[in-house]
Amino acid sequence: MSISSEVLREYREYERAMTTLVDAAVKPRLSSYVGKHQAATRRRPRGAVLRDEVQRRCAVGRRGGAPADTTVLSGPAAGALGAALIARVAGFDKVLTSDGGGTSTDVSVVVAGAPTLTTEGSVGAYPSKIPMIDVVTVGAGGGSIAWLSPEGTLKVGPQSAGADPGPLCYRQGGTEVTITDAHVVLGRIPPHLLGGEIPLDVDAARAGIEELAGRLGLDPEQCAVGVLEISAWNQANALRQVTVKRGLDVRDFTLTTFGGSGSLLLCRLMDILGVPTVLVPPNPGNVSAFGLLTVDVKNDYVQTHVCLQDGLDPAVLQAEYDGLTGRAAAALTVEGFAEADHVFARTADVRYFGQAFEVRVPVPDGPVTTETVAEVAARFHAEHRTLYGYDFADDPSQQVEVVNLRVSGIGPIRRPEVPAAPSDGGEGTPTGSRPVCFDPGAGFVETPVHWRPDLRAGQVLEGPVVVEEFGSTVPIHPGFTARVDDYANLVVSRSAS
Repeated sequence: MSISSEVLREYREYERAMTTLVDAAVKPRLSSYVGKHQAATRRRPRGAVLRDEVQRRCAVGRRGGAPADTTVLSGPAAGALGAALIARVAGFDKVLTSDGGGTSTDVSVVVAGAPTLTTEGSVGAYPSKIPMIDVVTVGAGGGSIAWLSPEGTLKVGPQSAGADPGPLCYRQGGTEVTITDAHVVLGRIPPHLLGGEIPLDVDAARAGIEELAGRLGLDPEQCAVGVLEISAWNQANALRQVTVKRGLDVRDFTLTTFGGSGSLLLCRLMDILGVPTVLVPPNPGNVSAFGLLTVDVKNDYVQTHVCLQDGLDPAVLQAEYDGLTGRAAAALTVEGFAEADHVFARTADVRYFGQAFEVRVPVPDGPVTTETVAEVAARFHAEHRTLYGYDFADDPSQQVEVVNLRVSGIGPIRRPEVPAAPSDGGEGTPTGSRPVCFDPGAGFVETPVHWRPDLRAGQVLEGPVVVEEFGSTVPIHPGFTARVDDYANLVVSRSAS
């Protein structure tokens, strides 16, 4: 059972109804998934606590706890948080994350370890008002298909060949040219995956590229580079959505790329966006899984309370926040957190009277007073100016209106440490070389290939060079430099020359 008054205590009936329907759709699948693991988790006390909590969330809505739909998009969110922690340990606080997979690329922004949140997200075509990390997804993954529009122009994605049949080079019956085929034809990825476990059919990929190039009147290398160029611009536009459209300068950030295909176009992204530095964590395909180990337990609760600033009663606000805090505390207790470990964060959704959308601002800790309300209004003016370039702080005719009150209950966990890179004084040497095309005008150039686990802290690689590891490949173009930092990250920047 999904009850809208428990799933989402906000007004706006359409979004509230759709969020409740998404919750009802997710519950049976989540309950079935948890049920398959009951026998195993019974032998592990902590696992049993988690199992019982998920079952509770999948049960009748009025029993409390966060709705089941709060699990949607948890994979991309975990990747963003994991990448942000890795980057922060490496000394970077303002981070863009780009998680490239087989069908899409997910991007987000994190400042000082805190991701940007939104309640304007969607699950597929369905709007959802649940609080979630602001992740923008674009159809630019390894399996994204290159195709011709009716006008004869080259397009890439969002359609994907997926894993089955997959790209032409998979030899699984694929018939469409994909981004992976373009990479393998240009030599930017090796003729195999997973350290040699999965061989790739380079000839099949080249035949597909040649056929597509013939229809466009291009050389095969020009066609392959064109496919990758369109993919890079698609990813760059997604990154602009989470920065420029939100009043942030993309050039102030470090880009962290991960996922199996996330780092293949990092040099072009640096050129297109003007990003000064890109960080590639070790084992980039596992960053999302690592991120799940770094995330505090967090439950969000909301209550609509529409009122102009002049009419706000601090005592009423205090009672509303106390009620939300009580619900959050009860959920954290069920999840096994001692009362002394509970952390609560209060926020409010605020707007100018007459606006249709709100801006979320933090509410100071402590008792709610008249000074608290004034501080919330001041924070709203400042945030509105950051987002939209103007505010009405000095115009008394523009009234401030509170719309929603929110409390997040947080159960802190012990995070894993990011291991240091080996530094035995030596340097990894190339394992070989192969012809790679970075620029169709220059053709193929013989490029050294390094096995990433052999690299040592402090080692510097000048492009052109290709760095390979078990689950990913990082092509470093001419004019770029990759340095191995103290935590085995590749820090890519433009060459001084």
